[in-house]
Amino acid sequence: MRLTPFAFGLAVALAACAAPPPPKPVLTPAEADTAGAQAMASGRYQEALDNFMVSANQGDARGQMGVGMMYYTGLGTVKDYTEAAQWLEPAAKQGLPEAQFMLAQIYDIGGTGILKDTKTALGWYRKAADQGHVLAEYQCGVHYNFGFGTAIDYAESLRWYTRAAAAGNLDAVTAIGVLYAQGRGVKADYGYALKQFNMAANGGNAEAMKNIGYLYFFGNGVPQSDQRAYEWLRKAAANGSQEAARRLAVKDLPLLSQ
Repeated sequence: MRLTPFAFGLAVALAACAAPPPPKPVLTPAEADTAGAQAMASGRYQEALDNFMVSANQGDARGQMGVGMMYYTGLGTVKDYTEAAQWLEPAAKQGLPEAQFMLAQIYDIGGTGILKDTKTALGWYRKAADQGHVLAEYQCGVHYNFGFGTAIDYAESLRWYTRAAAAGNLDAVTAIGVLYAQGRGVKADYGYALKQFNMAANGGNAEAMKNIGYLYFFGNGVPQSDQRAYEWLRKAAANGSQEAARRLAVKDLPLLSQ
């Protein structure tokens, strides 16, 4: 029996409806990472997480770091340090310094599901710092300076601070000044300390400004001057130093600190 034109068209339409849609192409890790980064930059966090997850599930370090970062920050999902660490660790083990640094921060802070472990944190900071990660270099300096997760070692602290300072980290420049002002691991040298503080203060570092104020208050390496001390403390407070603001409010100046 011949189909009428209407019946023939209906049959074709029904056949087309019954055909399954073509499968969505699976993005390569590089494509998914790029799509995730673009979505992140535009504030489309759920889309970013979905793309990073595609890459991460294929074992890609950058995708794993992207997922971990989003759980760490709570962007596009619930903030969850345990989940973040589970994604960051394989990326860190693949040698990605950004993932190593972020994982170190999680262990440094601790939180729900993650016990604070400064020794493990230092281990990951060292791995990132060995690859030239500047913030990790500074954190290594902090840990050796104060004995977080290791024995206090001022020489090692100075070594890491110096590396970070050479890369432009002003917190490290300030920390070097404190070591010389207090004679920790080096011969006390207020002149050199002031040089470091001025360098960091010129870059806008509030802690350096505060410490210059303390030098003037006590006359360490500079002529004693309450006026100059308070001028620097006001600068420090204006640039965000809560300690300087507190000292100004109660007119109480302690020993040089960092």
